[in-house]
Amino acid sequence: MSEGQPAETVIELDESLYPKDAIYGAAYVFIDRCYVHLDRPAPGRVSVRLKPKADVAVASADLAGELENELLGQAWRRLLVDENRRLVETVTTQALAGAAGPAGLDELLEMDLDAEAFDDPLGIAMSWEEKYKKRAPKPEGE
Repeated sequence: MSEGQPAETVIELDESLYPKDAIYGAAYVFIDRCYVHLDRPAPGRVSVRLKPKADVAVASADLAGELENELLGQAWRRLLVDENRRLVETVTTQALAGAAGPAGLDELLEMDLDAEAFDDPLGIAMSWEEKYKKRAPKPEGE
């Protein structure tokens, strides 16, 4: 290495601790100020080599610390996304369905409402006529 050229930082990581996409995300944060090289020295291991660009003055120890902090942040964000994936999918689906607007007359006419019976213990689906029909008067003498 020539004088004045920044030293590179190499960190070897275990993929069982840091998922591959967390490693990629952390490395991506450094591409504006460092040359980033990822390698696989052994199965289940990833090495990250950061070499500061010529116009960037940063200590090797600082780069290592920043990379480790970014790895923890990326791994934590990935965990949160995995835990909340179902919620995000549900909200997104409902938002897209709502954006489509209510069904049009053609779609409503094509629906087959008599095809399948359903359970209605509260009598909500009962028609107005059925619910408020006139009852026959009781015969006299009863």
